[in-house]
Amino acid sequence: MEKNNFWNDAARCGAILGVLLSLSFVVETYFTLSGKAALYTLYLVEWLTVVGLHYYLLHRYTRSRSRLYTASEGFSFMQGYTFVLCISAFAGIIQGVVTYIFQHVVIGYDKYIEMLSNSIVSLTSVQQGTNSSVMEQTLFNTISMLEDAPEPTLLQVVWSGLFTSLLFGAIFGLIIAGTTSCAPRPFDTELNEQDDNE
Repeated sequence: MEKNNFWNDAARCGAILGVLLSLSFVVETYFTLSGKAALYTLYLVEWLTVVGLHYYLLHRYTRSRSRLYTASEGFSFMQGYTFVLCISAFAGIIQGVVTYIFQHVVIGYDKYIEMLSNSIVSLTSVQQGTNSSVMEQTLFNTISMLEDAPEPTLLQVVWSGLFTSLLFGAIFGLIIAGTTSCAPRPFDTELNEQDDNE
């Protein structure tokens, strides 16, 4: 990575992260629409794994970026935080576009809502309790809300992906920028140069 190519580096790293988040969305959607309780356990495992990978990649990319700066230049907290947020923005846009294509083109939005409603019914029918009438009413209301909600536009879906990715980036960025920042140490460079000349 060259120091001057900030936007190129952020876009490249964001594209890789965006592909990971998009694949995660597809897998999570499959688990959700399956209506199988066992797959919901896998959903949690997959989600935790992706959150860990998300953090790892952001940290790795920011650490690599910080190494482009000499000890005399330093790498500030804001430089690291801005880089994390820019990566997250690019990743969120990619994830939003893939989400829209998957829901509206690959599956079809009406079919998606129908499968989601069937999945909810399937999962709740397994959990019959003493308050079944309350559960049935809640289930009916949830499905009605899903079916009555207007179909989201491409812009709305992309904005949702962008917001979610930026939220994770904002939280992770506080830790990552704090651990990768380094105050300028101009005297370290001078001492190193003197040692090299001797």
